[in-house]
Amino acid sequence: DKNFLRTLENGIRFGKWVLLENILEELDAALEPILLQQKFKQGGQWMISLGDNAIPYNDSFRFFMTTKLPNPHYPPEVQVKVNLCNFTITPGGLEEQLLDELIGEELPDMAEKRAQLVVDNAAMNKQLYDIESQILYLLSNSGDDILDDTALIETLAQAKVTSTEIMEKMAEAEVTEKEIYVAREEYRPVANRASLLYFCIADLCIVDPMYQYSLPWYVYIFKRGIGAAAPARDVPTRLINLNDFFTYSVYCNICRSLFEQHKLLFSFLMNIKIMMGDSQVDMTEWRFLITGVSPDAALEVANPDPTWIDPALWDGICSLATLPAFDGLAQHFVEFTATWKAIFDSNDPHERKLPAPYNALNGLQQMCILRCLRRDKVMLAIQKFVTNNMGQRFVIPPAFDLKACFNDSAPTIPLIFVLSTGSDPMKDLQLLAEDQGLGDSLDAIALGQGQGVIAARLIEKAYSEGRWVCLQNCHLSISWMPELERICEEFEADKAHENFRIWLTSKPSPAFPVSVLQNGVK
Repeated sequence: DKNFLRTLENGIRFGKWVLLENILEELDAALEPILLQQKFKQGGQWMISLGDNAIPYNDSFRFFMTTKLPNPHYPPEVQVKVNLCNFTITPGGLEEQLLDELIGEELPDMAEKRAQLVVDNAAMNKQLYDIESQILYLLSNSGDDILDDTALIETLAQAKVTSTEIMEKMAEAEVTEKEIYVAREEYRPVANRASLLYFCIADLCIVDPMYQYSLPWYVYIFKRGIGAAAPARDVPTRLINLNDFFTYSVYCNICRSLFEQHKLLFSFLMNIKIMMGDSQVDMTEWRFLITGVSPDAALEVANPDPTWIDPALWDGICSLATLPAFDGLAQHFVEFTATWKAIFDSNDPHERKLPAPYNALNGLQQMCILRCLRRDKVMLAIQKFVTNNMGQRFVIPPAFDLKACFNDSAPTIPLIFVLSTGSDPMKDLQLLAEDQGLGDSLDAIALGQGQGVIAARLIEKAYSEGRWVCLQNCHLSISWMPELERICEEFEADKAHENFRIWLTSKPSPAFPVSVLQNGVK
């Protein structure tokens, strides 16, 4: 922000509260005197240095900083200068927020009544407090004989009547509140599912830095899903419809922004997250599946046939055998080596039935054994697992639809092509522009050294005239990315031309602005 220091200076001088948004892990050196409170007296007045200027310091000045980084690491020398507050949303907090949104859409009258109850209860509690305060004041200022104080006696009598009326109203409100609570709780499974899925997609940035999604966008598709889900006559069926529709809606919306190799992984993570929410996953088994390590030391059992059981395979079996569900697995291998070898040699071990008693294991547990036996078939087993639990449609990604992406956008929402090696979306973009009657209104520029100023001019022109602008290869212009972030944050719906769109292409890069990724259509 070009006016950053001037805004800060005015805040210090006039005692304003200043909020600095979207900071990264390194802070501007100009903030050092403020963070260290390096005030000094000059002519009887407190001053502070900001840049080359000495500014009169107002004690009412307060300074706040926020970051959108999911897990920032600030060095100790920064942490001792500030008060750190964690405003990251929690699963429980998000569940309540989504439940409020759901009730507001499904039962608007009840939501309104609940909001009014909160206001009424607060007003009645305040009225009771005011009555008590008035009585205490009159008692403390009464004469020697309280019985002669008619004003006090009348106030006490009136207070008793008013207090009784308020208590009756509060009792009625409590009954109504319980009825509302019961009705709200019926819809909690939907809010719980939606909360679980949000934290599933929030973790995708660990897989690739371009997989960033904002909470406002997520709440938007949640509310859209409530209206689009199939209606039902009874609440249980409606809950099933809501969960089914929204789960698939999240899958489709996220899938279009994922590389092909990550789509099955996302389906699997969704499946596991939902099962975790229903307490159907043993965390030690899940940890073994993804790491190959169990909490306890591996059993020491001799390898029954080193000709086909290599050391890594046998170590995995001995480690897995320490988990309760796999008790006796290593010994079973020793006794029935030929049976296990037949599965090992099979072309489709993920389809083969395991020998008793391990044929009764659930899908996740069977994958743990397959991980040890034939790790090359685990992906096929995951596909089967997701199909059995969630349905075939969750392993068949929806076809890429650029027009649908465009329909989900707005003048203030960037559209981002995440590129893989050799891909070029410009032809598809040109065809879409022609389809929308804007074939001559598409400007494209390849970013690189010295192109940032030209790109800014193109955006400014397109913003006011309703053109499309495409900035290619953003990953090659890392130094200009903060400026792009600032430009995108200054977009305003009532000022932008309705036809304006900004398209960005970039290979995965940790330097790409997080806020642009979170708020954009990928």
